[in-house]
Amino acid sequence: MKRLPILFRWLIWAALIDWLIGRTLTRSAIFMPKSTVMIVVFQTLGVVTQLVATLTSLLALGALLWIAWEEWQTRRKIVLPLVLVGCAGFSLFFLFVAPTGGWAIFEHGLSLAAITLLAIRLRPATVSKQWSLFLIAFTLMISELYQVTPSIYEALHWPGPPAGTTALFNLGELLAVLSPIGLWWAYRNKDDRRSVYVFALIPALAVSILHYLDPATTGIMAIWSVGLTLYLPWPIYGLSVWLASVTVITSAERGTIAGWAVLLLAAGGYAPQLSTQAFLGLIALWLISQQAVEPESSIVAQPVQSKSGVVRIGA
Repeated sequence: MKRLPILFRWLIWAALIDWLIGRTLTRSAIFMPKSTVMIVVFQTLGVVTQLVATLTSLLALGALLWIAWEEWQTRRKIVLPLVLVGCAGFSLFFLFVAPTGGWAIFEHGLSLAAITLLAIRLRPATVSKQWSLFLIAFTLMISELYQVTPSIYEALHWPGPPAGTTALFNLGELLAVLSPIGLWWAYRNKDDRRSVYVFALIPALAVSILHYLDPATTGIMAIWSVGLTLYLPWPIYGLSVWLASVTVITSAERGTIAGWAVLLLAAGGYAPQLSTQAFLGLIALWLISQQAVEPESSIVAQPVQSKSGVVRIGA
């Protein structure tokens, strides 16, 4: 992958602000004292995050349409571009029509088709990269299946609740937690500095301490923030956060895209309720599928913006 529009970088920053402030910090206000100052602060943050959420939605739509155009330009295959355009179109359509019944089934079907096409069309150079790609793809697939099952029951007028959804959700959460570990394994480098691993312990230790001090509150915030229920043994989550942080830091140093994908996946969350957050997972999968077949040496450390507004990642 030789170039990316600058909107991808804007998208990542907007999605991170929406996730960390809009879906995490502002929701923590429920546990805080309601002083006058705190109320004003959180009201201001609420307005800011509404604007950022709107910006994230627009940028995600733009990125998805750019990927569709890029796929058509480079591969001359129409199926994936049409599916991606369909996903974007349904997102706009649902601004006016409730996403229920058959409409929701069709929308999730398009997302499943896009995930499948991205997962099967490429053959990564190494087994570890292939497994990391499949871990992300299977996580996104199970997320979509979990979301679409109630719509199928509704459309067919079957009595609920849908069977097996809890087991499906739990399997997807396990894969979601393993995905950052798989990415770290695939893109680790023997030259990575040990200090990176030490520095990356900070977020892992922070969430671990919070979980130890108040597991109930931490569980609630995890559901609100990233959609995880924390049903697995806690060390697995701590390890996932730690190695995800390592991947982000080392990717930033090398100028690779694995770290971008980790941030997009985290910002999108697991089993998201909004199409924008689902798009973040699709975009992350596309980025990983592109990098999986490229040698590390083809990507320079610092992206350079051209006069046309395009960020060139490779030589």
